[in-house]
Amino acid sequence: MLTKWNSFVAMLWLRPQRSKGQRSLGRWLYERAISNYTRRMKNFSFGLSLLLSLGLWMVGCGDSGSGSPCASGEVSCDGFCIDAIVPTLSGPQGIQAGVFQGSCAAFTNCHGGEGIAGAGLELSSVSVSAQNLIDVESTQVPTELRVASGNSADSYLMNKLLGVDMEPETLRMPIGGVLCDAKLEAVRQWIDDGAPVN
Repeated sequence: MLTKWNSFVAMLWLRPQRSKGQRSLGRWLYERAISNYTRRMKNFSFGLSLLLSLGLWMVGCGDSGSGSPCASGEVSCDGFCIDAIVPTLSGPQGIQAGVFQGSCAAFTNCHGGEGIAGAGLELSSVSVSAQNLIDVESTQVPTELRVASGNSADSYLMNKLLGVDMEPETLRMPIGGVLCDAKLEAVRQWIDDGAPVN
């Protein structure tokens, strides 16, 4: 096929010109094809270079060995480094401080101490959270426990945080956002460890 094309191009190329200063049709087609090919290759090369640069930049993010841009004792959460959350309810790095205070009880119209607590669930302090969560029936699905100690798969809290197996007409929690993987994993681990308070 290539030989036939080369013969065709050569025939048009060698064809005599019609008048002085004018190119033959073959020569014009050949120059046009070369020009288009060159332009396309430049665009392709630029696009390929851009994709490779972007890929290398993304691989290069973070520090040079651990694979995480966060310091020791920290975890990545939605692009920010936060202190690792300990899978216990109390303490400065526990579930109450690391998850419930900032995501669930932070607003007075959600699960805070002031105003109306959504679904009758107040999460304003460690003792109140433990009292309202651990081995307590859900008001939305009374056959399920909010937190089934030792079993996150059967805990309605995990369903609400993950947005699965919920009652119709109910919303995924927290409203207006999704917990990052580090926070979800901490809550899951806390429940699977038996939902310890201390």
